[in-house]
Amino acid sequence: MRLLALIVSAFFAFAAQEPQQPATPSQSSAVSQEKSAPANTPSQAAPSATQQPAPGQSAPPSSATPASSAQQSSPQSTAAQAGPATAPSTVLKVTTRLVLVDVVVTDNSGRPITDLKATDFEVRENGKWQKIAGFGFQQPPQTSTNPPYKPAVLPAGIFTNLRGLDGANGPPTILLVDALNTPFKDQAYLRQQLVKYLEKVEPRRNVAIYTLGTRLRLIQDFTSDPELLRAALTKVTGQSSMFNGEKQDFQDEFPGLDPDSTDQSIAQMSQQLKEFEDEQEAFQRDIQIRLTLEAMKELAHNVAGYPGRKNLVWLSGSFPLTVFPDETSSNPFNNQRSYGDDLRKTAALFSASQIAVYPVDARGLVASFLPDASQQGASLAGSRGGPNAIRTIQRGSTALQTSHDTMNELASQTGGHAFYNRNDIDHAIALSVAEGSTYYTLAYYPEDQTPSGKFRKIEVKVDRKGLQTHYRKGYFAVDTQISDDRLARAEFGRALAPDAPITTSVPFIVRVTPPAAEHKEVAVDFSVLPQAITFEPQGELQHAELEFVTRIFDMKGKAVGETQAATITADLKPATYKDVMAHGLRYHQAMNLPPGKYVLKMGVRDHKSNMIGTLVAKVEVPQG
Repeated sequence: MRLLALIVSAFFAFAAQEPQQPATPSQSSAVSQEKSAPANTPSQAAPSATQQPAPGQSAPPSSATPASSAQQSSPQSTAAQAGPATAPSTVLKVTTRLVLVDVVVTDNSGRPITDLKATDFEVRENGKWQKIAGFGFQQPPQTSTNPPYKPAVLPAGIFTNLRGLDGANGPPTILLVDALNTPFKDQAYLRQQLVKYLEKVEPRRNVAIYTLGTRLRLIQDFTSDPELLRAALTKVTGQSSMFNGEKQDFQDEFPGLDPDSTDQSIAQMSQQLKEFEDEQEAFQRDIQIRLTLEAMKELAHNVAGYPGRKNLVWLSGSFPLTVFPDETSSNPFNNQRSYGDDLRKTAALFSASQIAVYPVDARGLVASFLPDASQQGASLAGSRGGPNAIRTIQRGSTALQTSHDTMNELASQTGGHAFYNRNDIDHAIALSVAEGSTYYTLAYYPEDQTPSGKFRKIEVKVDRKGLQTHYRKGYFAVDTQISDDRLARAEFGRALAPDAPITTSVPFIVRVTPPAAEHKEVAVDFSVLPQAITFEPQGELQHAELEFVTRIFDMKGKAVGETQAATITADLKPATYKDVMAHGLRYHQAMNLPPGKYVLKMGVRDHKSNMIGTLVAKVEVPQG
């Protein structure tokens, strides 16, 4: 709520003034602007953001990271001239990195422990003791005496990508209904369990609902209104696809082909066809996992701007990130895959956004791996029935164990907790939310401030026996993450699609002014939260590069008009920099549109950090 108040007050400070040019140019600042070519497709809009800084990552000197970041920077910098006067200055950067670690502490029965002090904790990084520089405790009130929360209402024509949330009842919760990885036959049960949970959801609990099919969709943005959540759930329907269907055994699909046939031509044909099917299955699984990881990355960007801890309850029927060798194949390792590195990167991205992941197995209690009535079962008949049954059971058991291992690993790396082998999924969701709402926050300055890019392991110990702890297990010590330009364009393009969820890594606010008698253009005035901008000192100036894009759609989502896209380079002298930090960095766009109703999808990208923010606004151009 305080962050929203800051950005709104900063905007109103400039809203009373006439629209100005990029970055509040004045005599004490140098600003250059580079207009991009008009673009009508998302991928053409502009280069884009990639991953958010990893946990513990430092921002460049004299910068401030988004409030949700897992670290704060306390920069100090000096600049020294190198070479002739025409050469750029050499910047000496000294950055102090503050690492935040949220720790959930429970007893053996799962009850939260609420009476610990900073002296009860010990933190180590790569085995070395670290001094705790900050300590806090978060717990929802047992009874609320506060008046009902009333969200801030913005004046007409003013929009922001960061809404105020009622923090009285704990951190916000994200419910992700994963249809991509949940068998179709299990999705109806999952939805029933969600309905049961939402019937008992705590008042004032901030909840957002996402679904994952072939792409990520936002069904309901954060709200504490149970009626809105239940209404949103009616939009969650079962999704059947090539990725979540039941796989038939090879011999069930082709009963006439037997790899063990005495006819060598039939046996050889059977083996080749089976290997082809296995290759197709491995390729399909690879696409499925890539879609899942990309969706996780997008979700992290969507909620990164909200400060503090966020709890992600990931409801899915499958979490395996390993494809094992097929011992029945002539080349058992041909289709082997492992996604361990991808899992660690995804966990690091969640930790960077202070997102704790609570995976919940949507299948409930898995009892048997033998074919049921929906399958033919031909592979279990005849002389090969026994060995095939054993192989089916072993394969199913291994896949289930791998899925649970992945759940445990992701939860462990991000400070969450995995729930599986239980049919009361609604209770598992409630436990996830309750556990993630009571926690301690520890802050420390690591002894080693070198941005080596390597993973640094975090260990937290509590000086009391019989307690369980959940916290993120480390971070990548990187200064800045540089991404491939084509990948950046694609990511920003997806974020600027009309139906893509808004992203909050760069919080900003806009005023959209329709044409009036004195002007014929739609005016769009941006004000970017200065704490989200990466400023880098260059001599006495503070340097930043930001990209502003506005795409125009009709009310049916069809692109119309000319996309407004420009990159600005700001070099601010101390007085102007101080003003920007107080009132936000401003940018003005104008566009001619014929009479009608339009949807504007606006985006801001910070070139240095590769962070992005997007929002949606509506405008009507009157006749005459």
